[in-house]
Amino acid sequence: MEVVKKNNIIQLKKKKSKCPTCKKIPKEPFSPFCSKKCAELDLMKWLSDEHQTNIN
Repeated sequence: MEVVKKNNIIQLKKKKSKCPTCKKIPKEPFSPFCSKKCAELDLMKWLSDEHQTNIN
């Protein structure tokens, strides 16, 4: 996050991230994904063991 001070008002600005599936700019209801389709594709990768986390 970035802190911006302007006219004695402090705002936190979220860094723009990209959809982890297709690299487009995410839309609010599906954030961090750009669409329901990309969110579901990512979920399917987790459920089929394509995505894994390191336990070490």
